[in-house]
Amino acid sequence: MAFNNKPLREISHEDKENYKKNGVVCLRNVFDPDWINSLIPMAKKITVEGEDVGLLPSAPGRYMSRLIPEFRKFIFDSPMAQAAAETIGSSSARFYFDEIFAKPPRSDSKTIWHCDRMGWPVSGITVPSIWIPLNKISKENCLEVLAGSHSQDIPYWLFSPNARKMIKPDDRASHPDEKKLRANSKNIFLNWDMEIGDILILHPWVLHYSSGNTSDDWRIALSVRIFGDDIRWAPRPDCLNLAGVSFDEMVEGCPPNGPLFPLLWSEDGTKDTDNLFPKGFATTWQSHRRDTVNEDKLFNSLIDKK
Repeated sequence: MAFNNKPLREISHEDKENYKKNGVVCLRNVFDPDWINSLIPMAKKITVEGEDVGLLPSAPGRYMSRLIPEFRKFIFDSPMAQAAAETIGSSSARFYFDEIFAKPPRSDSKTIWHCDRMGWPVSGITVPSIWIPLNKISKENCLEVLAGSHSQDIPYWLFSPNARKMIKPDDRASHPDEKKLRANSKNIFLNWDMEIGDILILHPWVLHYSSGNTSDDWRIALSVRIFGDDIRWAPRPDCLNLAGVSFDEMVEGCPPNGPLFPLLWSEDGTKDTDNLFPKGFATTWQSHRRDTVNEDKLFNSLIDKK
């Protein structure tokens, strides 16, 4: 089997300029299909079959690389980190976390227009979302992005589990209304037909949306977040929790480091192995809690249906 550890083609100047201009770029032909094919069986067990593979009951679509060898290998050995870092202009890429999104056939479930910025407990802009479809998708089933919206410095109130338990402060904007966005003739909306091996790189400030699934097959995508050069801890109570790291450990102004945030790629060739990366979680739980735990049903919430 062919598992390339460098992008199959060079990340071009045009790719980088498209990312700067639009806040998103579709990178074609980054992975050998064997990488994606290696993830599909376990991805289907988690999503389609709903099998308990040992992931957190409160987040059954996250942290696959902590337990599942195929996902772990993908994170540490695939060209994903290099492709993303070169696109956004970072000299390094540290791992943040991975999660999986899935929509069943003929689903009308939608994800509202939003950006990920205020969900992350950090400052800086080099924390892209890397969206990797595990099956061929059409434009109608692809993420849709509002081109150039990353240029707007708006701290939206994100619908994270923590934020949903709080009252929105007056200085935080609600996410924009879809009808108003569509009605503005100046807005340019981007989506793509994507093949196996293509990926999207999204700026953390860019507005994006996901419609229902019009196809007769499940739409499954892996999303990975990395930390680039300018990222520093800046925790807030409304941010997304990260398994194994409390807000107390996110020391304001310090760059993320340590075994949970391994260096996946750097320009000088240095990188971490997975030796110190956790192989599990810090807690245990009763098996029946997988069926009863709520926490707003993270896996079925809007944010988890991209």
